[in-house]
Amino acid sequence: MVTVYSKVIAKEEDSFGYKTLVLENLDNAPFGHKYCMLTVLPNWQSKIPELGEIGYTTYNEVIAGIDKWFCPETGQMIPYNYTNIYFIKFVKKPDNLNKDIII
Repeated sequence: MVTVYSKVIAKEEDSFGYKTLVLENLDNAPFGHKYCMLTVLPNWQSKIPELGEIGYTTYNEVIAGIDKWFCPETGQMIPYNYTNIYFIKFVKKPDNLNKDIII
């Protein structure tokens, strides 16, 4: 899993409930990536960021046939069918993070 400081610059949803987020990496682009496109699965329970929100995004890159996910219905680990980058969580940057604190 990877966590980056990012801004949501594009967002869309298809008719099956899958969402796609495009992030601009605001962290000096580690790994050489300025932008990242993530898939949000339809049954995902975490808060999905809004367009323009800035914060910390965690995502997971998976490789088809190698990485696995847990199926609660069968109790088994099932290999992913597709290589993709999946959204895990978003934490919005606090509004007062860059303000000076006077004691």
